[in-house]
Amino acid sequence: MLLNLPDKSPEKILEIFNEVYTKTKLFYLLKTAIELGLFDHLEEFRSVEELAEILKIDVVMTEYILKVLEEIGLIECKTKNGKRQYKNTEISNIFLKEGSFYSLRDPIHSCFENIKNWENLSDILKNKKYRKKEDINSFFPKVIKKLADECKCWELQKILEYIAKYEEFKNAKKLLDLGGGHGLYAIGFTLLNKNLKSYVFDLPDVVKETQKFIKKYNAKNVFTIAGNFYTDDIGNGYDIIFCSYNPGGKNPKIAQKVYNALNKGGLFINKQFFPEKESIEDFLDNIEWNMFDAEGLKKDKRKYTFKGDLNLEKYLDYLKKLGFKIIEVKDINQILGIKYGKAKIIIAKKI
Repeated sequence: MLLNLPDKSPEKILEIFNEVYTKTKLFYLLKTAIELGLFDHLEEFRSVEELAEILKIDVVMTEYILKVLEEIGLIECKTKNGKRQYKNTEISNIFLKEGSFYSLRDPIHSCFENIKNWENLSDILKNKKYRKKEDINSFFPKVIKKLADECKCWELQKILEYIAKYEEFKNAKKLLDLGGGHGLYAIGFTLLNKNLKSYVFDLPDVVKETQKFIKKYNAKNVFTIAGNFYTDDIGNGYDIIFCSYNPGGKNPKIAQKVYNALNKGGLFINKQFFPEKESIEDFLDNIEWNMFDAEGLKKDKRKYTFKGDLNLEKYLDYLKKLGFKIIEVKDINQILGIKYGKAKIIIAKKI
């Protein structure tokens, strides 16, 4: 038996686990670099020894960490007097330094938190009591800053620029940002249209956070409405209603509310994740989505979907039945110019 070869080579198994293990090590290396504040000390070129002394860490491992970061394009290197020195590349200065306006550190930290669930996946699979329970009234206020930091680094500006081309937007007087959270879209819309008043509708504890952003950006024409859009009236007389990744964005009952609240000729602009053909990344995301329970919302089994949600084709058909004319359906990646995900933006007009 010992001298007999197996029927199949172990190459595929070894390849899978070696690749996964390497990427896992890289993940924890990046986690450590950010938690140590490594990028905060590399605005200018520093030697390995200088950086190790500043951070009070092992000099040998620091050298290899820097070499890895150089290989993946987060830092650059030069040689001076025979010694290698390192500093941030431009993208690290912009997105990984503490205090940068475009810092992605908060969104990245959420990855570090979420990985803990994967470490406990066996327990979560075997017993539902290990699933995290999130109350939407406390969950959404907690994630506002993360969501704001994420969107203002690219997506916000690109989406605002794209919508600003529409005459209906240029002539709009009243806009509703439904489930608008941080309100940065509502704020941005008023910067592009000086005659526009924007209203951010969200849960009472969420709009408390929205008001902080309104104050921060001195947004005079942005206001908040506290409520639950599943159960409460959302108002009326709007020229534009905008939705971005909110739980009701694929729900027919919410679409009906939107239609009723819009003026004739008004635009419904809806940006949502619509998974189509699923990949391994989607399957993993769906597992993560099912690791927690959302108290106050009835989640469906696929990520970013809730009970009663429609797929893209059925949602568009429903909008037409309500009386909308579909002006445009566009892949979000085409607007952003970068690979971002499987979101679509739907622009529909009430006729």
